[in-house]
Amino acid sequence: MEEKTRSEMEKELEKEIEKKVTNWVEVAVSVLISVAVVFVISVVIFKIVWGWVVPDLFPGAVDQGLISADLSWLAAVKLAVLVAVIGGFSPTLTDAFKQRP
Repeated sequence: MEEKTRSEMEKELEKEIEKKVTNWVEVAVSVLISVAVVFVISVVIFKIVWGWVVPDLFPGAVDQGLISADLSWLAAVKLAVLVAVIGGFSPTLTDAFKQRP
């Protein structure tokens, strides 16, 4: 009888651990997808909008060479990494912690 109780407890513990691992895998995949989507969108937006907005906002700085009028792809990627990390992690982690019992 004691053996049956032990095996039942082990099965319950196994189910509980499996549920927690599954939840965290779902959260991790969600974070990665969010980061990737925000990254791609950010690269394109930075590259397109920079040449349109920066010369209008900072004409003197562009004329003096303090700010580049055109953003390179590498600089756009660097800015997009920052935005993707901040923008991709925040909503997903917030939702994940709200769902926890």
